[in-house]
Amino acid sequence: MDELITTLVTVAFMAVALFAARAHSRKARDEVMRSFNAQAFDTPVGRVTGEALKVVKISRQPMQLRGDDLSTLGQQDQPSDAFLYCVGPGPSYFVAIAIAQTGIGAVSVKWVVRPLTEERMRGALVGDRKATALAFGRATEA
Repeated sequence: MDELITTLVTVAFMAVALFAARAHSRKARDEVMRSFNAQAFDTPVGRVTGEALKVVKISRQPMQLRGDDLSTLGQQDQPSDAFLYCVGPGPSYFVAIAIAQTGIGAVSVKWVVRPLTEERMRGALVGDRKATALAFGRATEA
C-alpha cells in the first residue's frame, strides 16, 4: 500500500511539473508574438506593425528541444533566440530576431529587425518549400 501511495504522489508531482512547464512555454510564446505584433517595420507603403506582416518561417538556432519553436523559446537559463522570416506590403522582407529571457513568472523580449532583399529572403528560405511558397505567393496558409 505504501508503494502505491508513493507511486501516486510521484505521478502527481510529475503531472504538476509538466503542466507548469507547458503553461510557461505558452506564456513565453504568447509574449513573443504580442511583442512582435507591436514592433514597427518600414515598408515601401509606410510604417506598419508586426500584425500587418505574414510570418512565413520561424527557426531557432540551435534546435535543442522539440515541439513548437516558440513554445521552447526562453526555457534555458541563458537568453534564447528565434528568427521570424516575414513578408510585408510592397512587397518587403524582414528577419526579426527575438531575444527572450525568462525568469520566475516573467518573459522579457528584445528585437533585432533587419530588412532583406528578395534575393536574401529566397536564400534564407532555401530548402523550405512551404515557407518559400508562402513568401512568394504560391501557397495558402495551412
